[in-house]
Amino acid sequence: MSTNDYYDILGISKTTNEKDIKKAYRKLALKYHPDRNKSKDAEDKFKEISTAYAVLSNPEKRKIYDQYGHAGIDGQFNQEDIFRSTDFADILRGVGGMGSGGFGSIFDSVFGSSTSRDPSRGQDLRYDIELTLEQAFKGEKMNITIPRHVKCQYCIGSGAEKGTSPINCSNCNGRGQVQVTRSAGFARFVSVQNCSTCQGRGQIIKKPCKKCNSLGIMEKKQTIELNIPSGVDEGSRIRLRGSGDVTSGTGQPGDLYVVTHMKSHDSFLRDNENLIYETDVDYPIAVLGGDIFIPTLDKNAKLKIPSGTQNNTIFKLKGKGFPRINGFGTGNLLVKINVKIPKKINSKERKLIEELSSEFGSDISKRKFF
Repeated sequence: MSTNDYYDILGISKTTNEKDIKKAYRKLALKYHPDRNKSKDAEDKFKEISTAYAVLSNPEKRKIYDQYGHAGIDGQFNQEDIFRSTDFADILRGVGGMGSGGFGSIFDSVFGSSTSRDPSRGQDLRYDIELTLEQAFKGEKMNITIPRHVKCQYCIGSGAEKGTSPINCSNCNGRGQVQVTRSAGFARFVSVQNCSTCQGRGQIIKKPCKKCNSLGIMEKKQTIELNIPSGVDEGSRIRLRGSGDVTSGTGQPGDLYVVTHMKSHDSFLRDNENLIYETDVDYPIAVLGGDIFIPTLDKNAKLKIPSGTQNNTIFKLKGKGFPRINGFGTGNLLVKINVKIPKKINSKERKLIEELSSEFGSDISKRKFF
């Protein structure tokens, strides 16, 4: 998969809207389509721009890419996921001169048939989980219980009554899918659809299982082990392959997507990979300087306060923030200083401050501030 910036590949900016992204892709796809462009690198270029479009045209994938780059996409999606639900044929509909195979045929030859979703694949599931800042910082292993479709334990997923077996569908010859060809201009588009006779199962059930009503699946609560990686943020997705719904027949199970949400913290605010912490500093330290200790999510860190530090000054402790997801570095801890001014002082303190004021050329001995 290309490691070039997807925005640069399409020649657009990060603020480009969906309509203009589509225009940019269409222009480049026509230029580098292997049926039109016979140069050696046309096929690789075509694949590169198609991958960029598949990511940036999908709001969810685009958000992940903007935040984490290629690492975020590669860590959560395989090639099939990236191209799922992207209608490339619709973008180039009505454009001739692309060869008798049409866009669909060349797309399959470039990317392979895995870009078309298996119609018998089980449904993906979503599970939302709330985490503390400490859990997200360190990562954690936990068990979650979810309701999901599993194979019927009575018919072992066949959907047929015990002692009987399904028969192959004659319309699709047991494949569960049929090819549908449609034309647009000089282009021919070939798609694969579920067989309407057997509803994509490839088999006909004459005596259905009474426990699952011939579905071959039933709902059951299952406990699944979940590994929370360090660095997850609000809205991060953790993908558990094959932990979604099971489908009838031989189709692959769907995936489980765990979406993380962050609880508020008493001491820290989080801004992506950075942490923000506010602390009070006595005014003598702000004036004279000194060392203070700042809590972090790991261990205390020493912060040097220079003399003359002003109220609301922000210091940066490098590498003391949040780990970036997938292990790509660590953010910073931003410490905001609140200079603490006492509301009441005794006579000795007042005298010292008056003497200090006199040194600065400002006589406040007769004024009352406290």
